Amino acid sequence: MPPSPRSTAPTSTAPTSTAPAAREIEHLRWPAEPAFYRPDHGRSLVGVFPTVFELLGREPGPFPGLLAHLPAASPRRARKVLVLCLDGFGFRHLDRAGRFRALYGDYGTWVTSVFPSITSCALTSIYQGLPPSRHGITGHLIWKDFPGAVVDMLRMQVVGAKASLTDAGFDVRRWQREPGLLAGPHSRGLHGYHLMHNAIVGSGLSTLCYGDTPLVGFGEMLEGVTKAARILDDLDSGWVGLYLATLDTLTHVLASEGAQSGLAVRHIEEALAWLTTLLSPRTLADTALVIAADHGDDSVHHWVPLHGPPGEWLQAHTRALGFSGRVLHVYLGSPADADTVRGWLADYIGAAGRVFAYDEVRELAGPQPDPAVDEPWLRQSLGDLVAILHAGHNWQRLAPDPDQEKPYASHLVSQHGGLSAGELFVPLVCAPLAALAPE
Repeated sequence: MPPSPRSTAPTSTAPTSTAPAAREIEHLRWPAEPAFYRPDHGRSLVGVFPTVFELLGREPGPFPGLLAHLPAASPRRARKVLVLCLDGFGFRHLDRAGRFRALYGDYGTWVTSVFPSITSCALTSIYQGLPPSRHGITGHLIWKDFPGAVVDMLRMQVVGAKASLTDAGFDVRRWQREPGLLAGPHSRGLHGYHLMHNAIVGSGLSTLCYGDTPLVGFGEMLEGVTKAARILDDLDSGWVGLYLATLDTLTHVLASEGAQSGLAVRHIEEALAWLTTLLSPRTLADTALVIAADHGDDSVHHWVPLHGPPGEWLQAHTRALGFSGRVLHVYLGSPADADTVRGWLADYIGAAGRVFAYDEVRELAGPQPDPAVDEPWLRQSLGDLVAILHAGHNWQRLAPDPDQEKPYASHLVSQHGGLSAGELFVPLVCAPLAALAPE
């Protein structure tokens, strides 16, 4: 058996002044592993778009909105809603904000992400209004019986393939267990537009995530903000979404505790304050602002190597491996291999994390529409075994190659996907857009 990696006990995340107090979230601590928290399926980002629908006077769909958890000052009705989705905007980032932090004090609350707390799952949960068990995306690199391989869910591409599944003629919406909120009957007659960077418009995850919503691309953030203002003014009623990946991209390579993330947040909030000056007085008065995030993050201090002998052992004893940040999805060749692989992996990672059987983690992905039909699907997607690392740890899939190290290279310094407080709990704001206007 290969030697165990060096690891330490789980690191603790220092609370920020805006983060939920321990007493507020203690009921979500997971008995199976006290260092982890469980998603709250009644108070998660699944409720973001049901909340938007309720603000616009629509039925919220199969899952309730979050108005009951928001402060009394938050709007309950609006003719228009601007939905700002900030990838990776956890409480660490909110604590370094100015305008957004002030809004949170009057109009904000906490919600949980989903499991795994990874972008592919969480963004789809936001816009579909469904948990991973029902929208079909249960991880980042996960097994799908069709096409019978591990698929990169952001790119919608089989790992190692040259073309995306969409380009190959496969409709990735076939993975959905039921229609999402933006493609179902609740959205009929409701006008909405979603803005995102040109690089991801109509490609990869966006082919599934946003239903029938028209997508609008932009190159730089200020272009996106300007277009959002124009659409809001042109709409009689409806919603406009603006997705920004700035924070997630930045904090993967620059520590989220650093000044850079605070500067990025302030740049975004100043751009949104400027947006309010572009709007007609009527639009500004009639628009609610919803600020949501897909997940938080936590720093990486220790690595669990899965290259060399450990990786070779796992490959030899499994059908495939998938990864969702701190989460390892293990797909067995035979149920008889479960005890062998679980015992080896648990010994190998030691105090760096825990290994769970599928039956122990299935509820984390959310309730299923029809367990008799969907249980086999969820298992083949989520994995026969699921290993979750504690905060401060991450999988190291490739051996470091010092001979190919480039000057000033960027390295992964923060990660998510797991169930630590920093990853799972995120802020939600529902405020009058006018509250963001410069004085």
